[in-house]
Amino acid sequence: MTSQICTRCDKPTRKPVIVAQVHSASCGGRTTYACPSCAPSFPQQRDPLAELAALHRARQQGRS
Repeated sequence: MTSQICTRCDKPTRKPVIVAQVHSASCGGRTTYACPSCAPSFPQQRDPLAELAALHRARQQGRS
């Protein structure tokens, strides 16, 4: 993998960790990287497709 800039400390890292992926309907998304030492400080990202599936199940069961 190529070198990326850490979002938290703004230093280049040769071992970037993906900490967020932003999806967009109107344009391309983006990926946010962090260095291995800063990565644990980012919150776990929720899966948007899993959330949509859970919402769909809730609506089918009458819990909207």
